Amino acid sequence: MDFDTAADRLYGVSPAEFTATRKRLAGELPREDARRLTALRRPTVSAWAVNHLVRDGGVEPLLDLGERMREAWSSGGDVGELERERGTLVDGLVRRARALAKEADRPLNEAQSREVEDTLQAAIADPSAAEAVRAGRLEHPLSHAGFGPLGAVAPSVTQRRGAAAPKERRKKRAAPEEDPRIRARRLAEEARAAAERAEEAERSLTQWRSERDAAREAVAAADRRLEELEGNVGELERRLEGLRRQVKAAEGERVEADRHAQVTEREYDRAARTADDTRRHAEEADARRRVEQGGKAAGR
Repeated sequence: MDFDTAADRLYGVSPAEFTATRKRLAGELPREDARRLTALRRPTVSAWAVNHLVRDGGVEPLLDLGERMREAWSSGGDVGELERERGTLVDGLVRRARALAKEADRPLNEAQSREVEDTLQAAIADPSAAEAVRAGRLEHPLSHAGFGPLGAVAPSVTQRRGAAAPKERRKKRAAPEEDPRIRARRLAEEARAAAERAEEAERSLTQWRSERDAAREAVAAADRRLEELEGNVGELERRLEGLRRQVKAAEGERVEADRHAQVTEREYDRAARTADDTRRHAEEADARRRVEQGGKAAGR
């Protein structure tokens, strides 16, 4: 077995089995590969869910969509239809991830489901995130921030509703030109409204990031506590095995003691019978002696 095969197997197991599996697989590798494998960290539950989703074979359509969307962004093409496809694919994959996690007796909560969604969105926007997802060895969920391709995913109202039909475009071209002052005021109002929406979105994003970071810290703390408890379990299992060996040895000693006691009891019984026979012979001899003594006395 080589390192890549061992790593793929390791990130295919549930978080609860990760530590024991890592130890077992490391024992089957050369020293340097074993050291690298031992350095791998247990995935968070949401990262494990995405890894599980990759092994289920469901992410390739999403990664293909990401390539098409990034190409459309770079070329200035229309992403309205791709955006609708993105929403459908991501929603379906999140539901599938939740179903797989439930089947594995590790259901996802709402925060973990959001992290799965964030990871899938990042895989659409960022080629490096896409490759990390495709590898199926995530340790933590991914996210994409800023005004890069993912920021461009949010389409305009026109894009969400589809491009205007040629007849509609002709009507717009035939419309009279708008007064420059009215147009300037309208654009200023639209800019203010867009800025307010952007500020609100930024506040919401900051809040979600704070909650996500807090959740990740809680998960990391829980992981550390779980590793500690697993270590304690291992120590207790070793102690229990030692006690079992002691019990087995004591049982062997008890069997030997019982056998020795039975032999001793038989010897005791034999000695008691001998002692009884000896006393009876002595009593008979003494009786004969008295009889003889009485006969001699009468003869005199």
